[in-house]
Amino acid sequence: MKKILLLCSLLPLSSTLFTARAGGFQIPQQSIKSMAYGGAFAGICGDASALFYNPAGMNNLYGQNFTAGVMGLFPYVSLQTPSYSNIDQTSKVYTPIDFYWVGQFCNKVRIGLGVNNQFGSAASYPTTWEGMYIVQTIALKTYMFQPSISYQVCKHLSVGGGFVYTLGTFSDSKAIPVSSSSYNNGEVNISGTGHAFGYNFGLFSKIWEHGSDSSSNQCLQLGVSYRSALPMTVPKGDVTFSQIPSSLATEFPGSENFSTSVNMPAVFTAGFAFKFSCCKNWDFMVTYDFNYNFWKTYDSLHVAFSDPNTPSQGFIYNWKNAMAHRMGAEVTYMKKYTLRLGYYIDGSPTQDGYVSPEIVDANSSGLCFGVGVKFCKHYSVDIAYLRSDFTTTQKSWTAQGFTAAYHRVINIFGIGVNYQF
Repeated sequence: MKKILLLCSLLPLSSTLFTARAGGFQIPQQSIKSMAYGGAFAGICGDASALFYNPAGMNNLYGQNFTAGVMGLFPYVSLQTPSYSNIDQTSKVYTPIDFYWVGQFCNKVRIGLGVNNQFGSAASYPTTWEGMYIVQTIALKTYMFQPSISYQVCKHLSVGGGFVYTLGTFSDSKAIPVSSSSYNNGEVNISGTGHAFGYNFGLFSKIWEHGSDSSSNQCLQLGVSYRSALPMTVPKGDVTFSQIPSSLATEFPGSENFSTSVNMPAVFTAGFAFKFSCCKNWDFMVTYDFNYNFWKTYDSLHVAFSDPNTPSQGFIYNWKNAMAHRMGAEVTYMKKYTLRLGYYIDGSPTQDGYVSPEIVDANSSGLCFGVGVKFCKHYSVDIAYLRSDFTTTQKSWTAQGFTAAYHRVINIFGIGVNYQF
């Protein structure tokens, strides 16, 4: 019976492998400039981060292009349960980075390489809080490496694609319901490294231009991209038990291993950007992206343990596919100083009955703004800010008998640099 209680406690812990602070567990803002547009960039492709958002859009760039940035994610999460009026999550600052290079190989071909963190989290609850058997601490980082290539099929159409390798490292801990004369609860710690392989494909078109190729004052650009699912596998993670009474030592080995896999979702994106000038020194742009996230593939989790006395187990999440709308606008003065504004609506894949304090998520929206300064022909800097805030009614996780209302606020600050020659 004790072993069964442990397994029921351990399984949802493994689900936090890829928890992050966005719809589901994505971080869709993967460059500082795009963050200011609410994450819309598939139809813009205005810097080397096009490699991530729409690899076909690399053909919108010329020469050698470098984009690098860092963000600071400051989350605040509080819970209200039937027993407690307020429980605060102690969330650490998470700092995802991005780096992209796109080079012009010849007139029609571009090649590039991208490195970013598309998933990540670091948070903790009090060690003796009401949900201590669900989660106490979480820490995760993922690194995506994407070599890509694009080709200009004709004047108004380019295609592109890339191979994606993902490396993820994580750790997590929680209490387990066993006690002794010295301890009220046991503890379990889980850690491991996962790997995944996928691809990114896109189409990009300057479907309409008014003016010469070098100085168009009106332009409509369209972009479509598809990022494949990433089946992350953990072939051999570590499980460690502590504070276990001696009478249960044979049931709870000091350490063992586990294996599992998590299918991170595919994402389809379609977007446009319309650029125009109304006078000599002022340029404007509006943009929109539609995302369809295939979260339904994340319906369950299965964990296999190395100890033959610990049977393989499964856990149901029953997530659904979800949509997001991202939109932005900018105004540029003298082609040097740019002000950007953005807004997004992000649908959550979670359903009532399956809402966990590990992944605090709901339908949400966010406001964004940013500025860009081009210091010279080759060098520019972007700064952006995003804020998202939501409060839910009482949501339950039926399998764990846990119910809570959630309040989540995220503030994200970012700075990036671009270099082109």
